[in-house]
Amino acid sequence: MNKENTSKLKKIWASVGISGLIVIALLSNLIYMNLRSSDPILPGWEEYDAEKFEARMARGEPILIEIYASWCPTCLLQHRAFETLNEEGRTPTIRAIRVDFDRDEEFRKSLGINYTGALLLFNNGKRVTEVAGLITADQLADFLGRYGYMP
Repeated sequence: MNKENTSKLKKIWASVGISGLIVIALLSNLIYMNLRSSDPILPGWEEYDAEKFEARMARGEPILIEIYASWCPTCLLQHRAFETLNEEGRTPTIRAIRVDFDRDEEFRKSLGINYTGALLLFNNGKRVTEVAGLITADQLADFLGRYGYMP
């Protein structure tokens, strides 16, 4: 093999190597987010239960709903932000319920929610507001504080 062919082969392998590393990096994150287990439910939170939710709505209780999926990067960051609030003693003063994006599809679709990382506030049997993409403790505290649900 001559010098020119050797140089071309080195360039090909270099570009394949770099491209391969990029593909592996992208795929590994995707695989991880799809295979990782759900974050543990936070203290004071509960998993969605249709009967309990309907009873609370009938009583007019204030409720925070989180649309969550273990494969959602926003949900992971949002979970960490809620953990930070708890660790700092700034736990929201509202009943919080986690709705699993995949498992609780019927409920989620009844609300017209087709994305993860959403937070919905209910009060007096009605949906008050919704927001998505809050990923820091301060963003969550500001949002919930506007409605009087922060200590």
